[in-house]
Amino acid sequence: MKLRIWPLLLSTLLLFMMLSTIAYAEDKTTFSLNSPASPIKVGDEIAITVEGHNVKDVYGYELRLSYDPNVWSFRQASTTWKGFTVPPIVENGNLTFAHTKIGNSKGESGTVPFATLRFEAIGQGDSAIRLTRVKLVNSGGSSTTEEPSLVLPVNIATKNPVNYLDTKGHWAEKDIARATEMGWINGYPDGRFAPQNEINRAQFTTMLARALALSSQSDLAQTFTDHEQIPAYAKAHVSQAVAAGLTQGYEDATFRPARSITRSEITVMLMRVLGYEDKMASNPPLAYEDADQVPEWAYPAVAAASDMGIVKGRDNNKFAPGDYTTRAEAVTLILRIVDRISST
Repeated sequence: MKLRIWPLLLSTLLLFMMLSTIAYAEDKTTFSLNSPASPIKVGDEIAITVEGHNVKDVYGYELRLSYDPNVWSFRQASTTWKGFTVPPIVENGNLTFAHTKIGNSKGESGTVPFATLRFEAIGQGDSAIRLTRVKLVNSGGSSTTEEPSLVLPVNIATKNPVNYLDTKGHWAEKDIARATEMGWINGYPDGRFAPQNEINRAQFTTMLARALALSSQSDLAQTFTDHEQIPAYAKAHVSQAVAAGLTQGYEDATFRPARSITRSEITVMLMRVLGYEDKMASNPPLAYEDADQVPEWAYPAVAAASDMGIVKGRDNNKFAPGDYTTRAEAVTLILRIVDRISST
């Protein structure tokens, strides 16, 4: 008789364990990455929503994601929650976004959207965006941390082939095509790129800000006395470059957007991207024949950039510090900076 009871007890125990496991699974907080299923091409934007499922009393949160900065450029993060948003922190393909409610309000429970994150595809091929860490804080101040390791795979196709009417056979043809595919330069409506045209300060600043994916929002362009002369397409990019410390305008508080930019000015701006300081204790001697013509304010940048191979001289071993820069030269110089950042 006792032998018949054991199978019954064992079955009951197994059933109880199964029910407990199911109940635990239903109580467990999970996360998801969602994005509209559509073909993605270089230059397209993708919106990714991070959701929490079966969350309880979430008053604040911190999301951490990772991505390949050679393929994706972070653009914007937003949330529908009321409260205070911490500005996104972006560094070497790692993104941190945090938000908290404020005041005497209840935490969120159930299935809730945390944030929508927007990225621009700047490279092609198979890639992924990962949700690596989520920290949740309840209304009592207690926190829990999860490492979901969620992966959103995306295949990015190349744009249509770049076929400018005037770049075939040009020495910068490949660089111009590459920068166009990356999405930070465009040609003219008539199909030309005009590689030999001189580039002005508004155009170069726009190129540089787009290539670096500068995203800070400000009205700093309005601090220049000639801000009304800055083209509409360039205003935000000029503001971003000023906020990043890449350009300062002139001593009379003008920006002079239509003025062709000199090789000295471009070199200083490019070196500021790398964290160069305008004043250096000592500068290596320049080997250019016209080294004495390099302005004092640009000499340290020209010396450092030449040593790194970012800038090179022109014919007859001259740097030509006061000469203007063509659109093709600007693209090539910016690509050298972008590649140097990527390699480090």
